[in-house]
Amino acid sequence: MTAFNETFEKLAALQKEGLEPVRQFHGIAVEAFEQVARKNYAFFGDVLEFAVSQARLTVEITEPKALFDQQLASTKEFAELVTKRATEYVELGKTFQESTTDLIDKDFVEPVKKAAEASAKKAA
Repeated sequence: MTAFNETFEKLAALQKEGLEPVRQFHGIAVEAFEQVARKNYAFFGDVLEFAVSQARLTVEITEPKALFDQQLASTKEFAELVTKRATEYVELGKTFQESTTDLIDKDFVEPVKKAAEASAKKAA
């Protein structure tokens, strides 16, 4: 019975070791989801603010030229903000690409290379 328990414990340890890279990748995915969701939340807040401010302009400014000038100015500001947000998304994507590439290289590619080398040595 002890041999069975020891074998079962070894199997459990191997499973834990084998699933560790998957757990780490899941952690990266959760972090990415949270950061993208928060960026989306901030961006849609910006869109809401812009839409409300545009709607208020028509109530607050009665002169057509002044209204047009103010709409143009606020639209330009919003476009600059959207450009800044887009840059943040790109940087976020680069960060997650780097972290997943490192994880995949370390936990998947390198072990496969080592196994292939060991297999080649045994075959020779």
